[in-house]
Amino acid sequence: MASSSTLPTALSVSTYVEEGARIAAILLVWGVIAAFFAYGIAEIGGPGSLFETIGPQLGALFALTGLLNAILYLLYRTVDYWQRGVTGALEPEG
Repeated sequence: MASSSTLPTALSVSTYVEEGARIAAILLVWGVIAAFFAYGIAEIGGPGSLFETIGPQLGALFALTGLLNAILYLLYRTVDYWQRGVTGALEPEG
């Protein structure tokens, strides 16, 4: 049996570049937040202070949150592109 399905029309390169920029922005924002907690908050107080103890841990938590947020965004966009390809509605957004 021959399959009559064809590949969906590809989007423009600029669309994929925009998606990459969005992912980079997500990682940058979460990275700045993580660095603030890991290196900024950790410097408040003296040795053994609560901030010095919890700052790096919160920084690592925010870094992991940012990474998972970027992965979730990738999965969302993958499903969105796939659904647009299946329904045949491959038109650029906006």
